[in-house]
Amino acid sequence: MEGPKKRFSGELIPENASLRKYHPSSELDPEPKTFGEMVKKWPKSTFCIIGNEFCERFSYYGMRAVLTLYLINVLSFDNSKATIFFHAFTVFAYTSPLIGSVLADGYIGKFWTIFSISLIYASGQVILAVSSTISKGSSIHPGLDILGLAIIAFGTGGIKPCVSAFGADQFPPHYTTMISHYFSIFYFMINAGSTISMVLTPEFRATPCLGYDSCFPLAFGIPAVLMLVATGIFMAGSFSYVKLPPKENVVFRVIGTIWVAIKNKFSNSSCRDHWLEHFLDTHNCKTDIKCITANKNKPENRHKCVQEKFVEDVKSLVRVCVMMVPVPMFWALYDQQGSKWIIQALAMDAQIWNGFELLPDQMGVLNAIFILIAIPVFQAIVYPLVEKCGIKTTLLRRMIVGGLIAAGSFVVAGFVQVGVNQTLPDIPQYNEAFFAIVNGFKDCDATVSIDNYATQFIPANGSLYDNKVEDHLTLYRFKNVNKQLSLTVHAKFNGTNCSNDHDYSVVLNGGETSFLFMSSEGSFKNSVSLGKPQEGEGESSVTINFMIPCTETNKASLDTKKVTWSNCDKSANPNKEIYFGRLAVCVDPPKDINNPCDPRDTGKYYVWKRDSYNKAIATFADGTSVNYTKYQSNDIKRNVWKMYYVNYTLGDSSRTPASTEITAIPVDGSTFTFDGMGGVYQYQVYQSKITQEILLNRFIVVPKNHLSILLQVPQYVVITVAEILFSITGLEFAYSQAAPSMKSVVQAVWLITVAFGDLIIIIIELLDLFENHATEMFAYAGAMVAVIGVLIILSIFYYEYVDYSEEEKDDEDKESTGTIVKEQLPSVSLQDSSSFNDGYESD
Repeated sequence: MEGPKKRFSGELIPENASLRKYHPSSELDPEPKTFGEMVKKWPKSTFCIIGNEFCERFSYYGMRAVLTLYLINVLSFDNSKATIFFHAFTVFAYTSPLIGSVLADGYIGKFWTIFSISLIYASGQVILAVSSTISKGSSIHPGLDILGLAIIAFGTGGIKPCVSAFGADQFPPHYTTMISHYFSIFYFMINAGSTISMVLTPEFRATPCLGYDSCFPLAFGIPAVLMLVATGIFMAGSFSYVKLPPKENVVFRVIGTIWVAIKNKFSNSSCRDHWLEHFLDTHNCKTDIKCITANKNKPENRHKCVQEKFVEDVKSLVRVCVMMVPVPMFWALYDQQGSKWIIQALAMDAQIWNGFELLPDQMGVLNAIFILIAIPVFQAIVYPLVEKCGIKTTLLRRMIVGGLIAAGSFVVAGFVQVGVNQTLPDIPQYNEAFFAIVNGFKDCDATVSIDNYATQFIPANGSLYDNKVEDHLTLYRFKNVNKQLSLTVHAKFNGTNCSNDHDYSVVLNGGETSFLFMSSEGSFKNSVSLGKPQEGEGESSVTINFMIPCTETNKASLDTKKVTWSNCDKSANPNKEIYFGRLAVCVDPPKDINNPCDPRDTGKYYVWKRDSYNKAIATFADGTSVNYTKYQSNDIKRNVWKMYYVNYTLGDSSRTPASTEITAIPVDGSTFTFDGMGGVYQYQVYQSKITQEILLNRFIVVPKNHLSILLQVPQYVVITVAEILFSITGLEFAYSQAAPSMKSVVQAVWLITVAFGDLIIIIIELLDLFENHATEMFAYAGAMVAVIGVLIILSIFYYEYVDYSEEEKDDEDKESTGTIVKEQLPSVSLQDSSSFNDGYESD
């Protein structure tokens, strides 16, 4: 017959099972106190668990740091869709711990749960890394990516409730000091892994590879390798681990108790003081297996009902859960660091000083660094000082202040967004058309007018443009456009060698921004893309309208070897044929004058290949027309650039040629400079018929980012303070105020609040409530203030603190002495339970 049971490191094991079966040290061995004794008796297998956690956290946070940019730049999701997918991933990652908990506690134990799910987890990382090597636009996207992310979310959540607790299992339960040291080391490794990965992985992403400025295969590949290493390190300690048997899953027991109580409440007419007590309506101690077992094992408790005690514990859990209702709103704000705040950073200037940029996906590391600094500051300085001022820093008071500060972080972010909005273009609605005019005459000013609209002056080689930072808004805005709008632009010129006054007929499309380019070499109307670069590496977007005839191309190659210029050599009239071939921009001045362009020097060479340019038509004043070449937008980093005609001497190939395998001929007069990031530009390259010189005209479609990314630092500081006061304190409140038997359930509920917080973000994005991101951030701040108002009301009129500190922890059947305590809070130490630490990791 099975003997009495004792609580053993969170597990129930038979009384007659010797502790030596699980630990080399007997329960009677004295706890090591000196450093030397601790080193001698320290379970060496825990180093495998700690190493595993470091690698796993590096893997997860590294992948997560660059995920939003991957969704935008590779999967071509817009900002809203990327936000939805990012937070859907987080929702799954914070609901899957329930699965891991069930497996570990009720079926296969912690060891096999960690090992089996880690293998699945690693396969998800590998799938995502492989998918990132496949070209953008492939039909394999986004299906394979979503599969990989789903597996990763299941994996990281599945092992979350197991790893730290499994490490604690390696110690005899009375080695409380060593367990405390273990948790300190364990969570230092968590923070070290996550912080280092959030610094390095964006750098891996920004490393040029495979012909692109960004290298997501490297950014995902290294985390995948680290997850495989993590699994290997964990298995290295397999033969020396203490592997405690599984037990009953408390979460399921709580759910069952609540379900029976609700069913009995509606089926019975009896009255109870609390609705959960209806569980006892159908309970009979004489037939209940738990009561029978408890009475046999502990005769002194034979007059006490175990299930009645458990109902009381569930009541304590319900009280805590009511107080956690406002918590999801905090996570709805906090988790936007990985989505909306990164998107905000994309529209800011990442350059800190010349040659150094702080990447948008690196900003999240500020929170990790600040939290490491701020926790000891609050514990050692802030809280004691507040107490000395006569203010009792109860847990709920800390949470209330923390929630208000979290709202403050979004007020700060909202004001930053107001400034960011100044460089975001106005997007015309489907029944609107925005129209600019570009004056390509080098020495002639232009005065333009459109019937019933203002007359405007355009300087030589200038244009109409919008720049909200400078309060310069000169684009024509046409409303009530029924699909198309035909209009006439009246242009008068004043200056040297000017064209006669001329009327230009154009047709505008609803929902588009377009421009008219005027020059003596021809005119054309083009629609423009308003999308700012999203790579976050200091780029600006460049479109080139090229109007240089083949005769100029042939002249350019006379001083070098003869080059076959595709359409130019085949043209019967090269004077009227426009160059239609590869065009590149290379850093000026070049490192090697003889080989000025190096296709393998990514970031210093950008080329328009055959599928990235097309022919368009320009019209002359006399009504005749000529083709010109439109090179589609290309994102180019800040630098001084020069345009080159480029010919690949070995022909087309998937292999990137060396600098000696191409012929690059400079385009005279085509040097231009980018000194910012995030701008959108249209360059017109054409030849003056009068002077024969090559002219370069720049039209600013969208101005460059003008706010420094450092302006995000205050909002990260504020959200970090909020995290300490609300998140860490909130978990301590939930843990300390739940009955001892409810600790693991509280952890599960806490993780679920994270999922609900991210679900709030998803719902708001799907409802598409806000056009202005600044307004959205202010609305989040207002919502947080509102839920904190609810928390204040609950704190005053509903909740009373409970002290479980006197309850004997080694006897699960001991009756709770839940003493009501006003304005007095129990403290929680790390060694109290691994559940507390698992929950802290979720922060």
